[in-house]
Amino acid sequence: SILGRCGMSIQQRYFEELRKFEGAPYVWGGSSPSGSDCSGSVCSAVSRSLGIRLRVTADELYRRFFTENVKSFCGSNFLYAAFFLDERGRAVHVAGWCGACYVNVSRLESGGRGAFRSESEMKLMYSHLKMIKRGLAV
Repeated sequence: SILGRCGMSIQQRYFEELRKFEGAPYVWGGSSPSGSDCSGSVCSAVSRSLGIRLRVTADELYRRFFTENVKSFCGSNFLYAAFFLDERGRAVHVAGWCGACYVNVSRLESGGRGAFRSESEMKLMYSHLKMIKRGLAV
């Protein structure tokens, strides 16, 4: 596997960075564990795991970065996220995907704070949107 800082794989680093957003307050336009929106949490985790600077919307992540459709985890060569598309096919929400759970930073969460959610919980919470899982090749 590709190793990042401290001998951790890039994917492991991404998961560790996403986990920092549990309990993060929802702040539109934010991208840190002290306050973030959905795309900010994913952009921050991607940025810190790859050593780049990235801050775009959920739709830009969907269209330009996470371009590989996946149904399940297919190895450590990807970073994963779930996108929620409106009726026009535009990604209006994103959650980092860590395998067994999703890191969801949303004003819909209890207290407006980031939380770990199962896939069934995510589908129920966003039942009005189409869920698409995608990978970013690393």
